[in-house]
Amino acid sequence: MLSLLLLACSAEIDVIDACPLATNTWLETPDGAAIALHHHPGRGPAVLLVHGIASNHRFWDLDSQHSLARWLVDRGYDAWLLDLRGHGLARRDADGMPQLSGWTVDDYGRHDVAAAVEHVQRVTGQHRLAYVGHSMGGMVGGIYAALGGAENLSAMVLVGSPGTFERDAPLVGLAAAGFKAGGASLWWFETPVAAEAAAALGPLTPGRLQERIYNTENVSGETERKLLGAIVSPMFREEMQHFGRMIEHERFESADGERDWLAELGGVTVPTLGIAGSRDEIGRPEWVRAFVEAMGGPRTFTLVSGYGHVDLGLGERASDDVFPHIGAWLDRYATP
Repeated sequence: MLSLLLLACSAEIDVIDACPLATNTWLETPDGAAIALHHHPGRGPAVLLVHGIASNHRFWDLDSQHSLARWLVDRGYDAWLLDLRGHGLARRDADGMPQLSGWTVDDYGRHDVAAAVEHVQRVTGQHRLAYVGHSMGGMVGGIYAALGGAENLSAMVLVGSPGTFERDAPLVGLAAAGFKAGGASLWWFETPVAAEAAAALGPLTPGRLQERIYNTENVSGETERKLLGAIVSPMFREEMQHFGRMIEHERFESADGERDWLAELGGVTVPTLGIAGSRDEIGRPEWVRAFVEAMGGPRTFTLVSGYGHVDLGLGERASDDVFPHIGAWLDRYATP
């Protein structure tokens, strides 16, 4: 999540190996922003999949071999993938204007997820959805649930989502410095050539940043080039500042510091599964466990050996090592 700051790029989202049945819908949020929903139709319970920071919906659907969305549809679920404002196909609003800045992580939970859930409820007729979030996507889901959205959720899965931080952790400290500098000086953060350069250089990339983001043993060179070109998205001023404050305070809190989201999750009884990679430096296992243990309902924490951050969803064997944990939890709790 956090170190993707250093690889943020402006590459157009490609359509390599796109799912032929998937459809796209653009929606306006209550505060006037635009989001995009990508629907992989299935006949069973609806599942909303949400990406992390500096990412987009393609994290959950890179291609036919790396797609939790298609894996779920094959098992009877109705998959909906969200592009938060400013990401993926929601880079522009309904009028075609770029969405550049002006929101925090709170707004994703308060407005974007709320609009997406309401739309899926209306289209499917289902009262409750299951929710799967990677990294920041899990945090956004927690904010939505704490703000009263829990009644609309049947189950939650947090994949590499930190519920706390340690600002002295090496990678977190590096990210915090970047957030502070970028958030103070830019309307939005975008380095058009960084991800493309990383894809081209591979092992020669300075600092081997990829190794900080995922276990390279789990990601082939082809997949690495594809994800760097299709998934990495810009980061935004207030979003960065919000993360900077959370890291500084070592607390999952609202942008104004008035609300401790982790503390408020004790009143959320949605059954929650937390998944962490044993080699994840971004969503460290103990940080993900803290998130899960803060929940007030049935909860389970699962540690997946040998996995980093991004490979939890995009590793070559994620469909064998990670997805079955998600599927088992949804089979148990995801009811419309």
